[in-house]
Amino acid sequence: MQNQSVLIIGNGPINTDISKQVEEFDRVVRFNFCAGLPAHLGTKCTDLWLSSRGRQAMKIAQQFPLLNLSNLSQVMLTDPKQSIFKQILFKAIKRKGKIDFGDKIARHVDDKQIIQRIDEHYRATVLSELLKLGKPECKPVCPSSGFLAMRYFIERFQHVTITGFGFQGWKRHPWAQEKQYVDKLVKQGNIDWLNLN
Repeated sequence: MQNQSVLIIGNGPINTDISKQVEEFDRVVRFNFCAGLPAHLGTKCTDLWLSSRGRQAMKIAQQFPLLNLSNLSQVMLTDPKQSIFKQILFKAIKRKGKIDFGDKIARHVDDKQIIQRIDEHYRATVLSELLKLGKPECKPVCPSSGFLAMRYFIERFQHVTITGFGFQGWKRHPWAQEKQYVDKLVKQGNIDWLNLN
């Protein structure tokens, strides 16, 4: 286990100025467009987790988030790489949500060594664990990027601090199960919510 402080900032609403608190963490994890990077959320970002499939990924590939890339130690693509055959098929049948933009996104990052992808087995294992907590409203496709990041960093750092998570959004994420799992990790002391007072 590594001994660094980790803050994971979700894209949910945060109305408090946390910019000074953000700077105190060794690792600061953000997602996709980083909620627009308003000044009150600070600018530090050491780990950027990005969707690499679908419309949002296409937007990221076209207009990469405006942040200081020199501070990045990791760019994690949260969709596993698909076969070239599947990509050709999805483009032919116009399944825009399945088209992978990971290679185009990677062009924006000079240090290719820091780019990683979540693998299919890891993502499926995390989803399977969540489904043991109950049946979601809709059939889930995968855990949210935020939840995957929490699991990833807890496995490596044992404890993380989070803020900006409302456990809602795309209907194909198992939100209720993710919230239940996070509540359990809070009780166990593996996760703390950032103090917004």
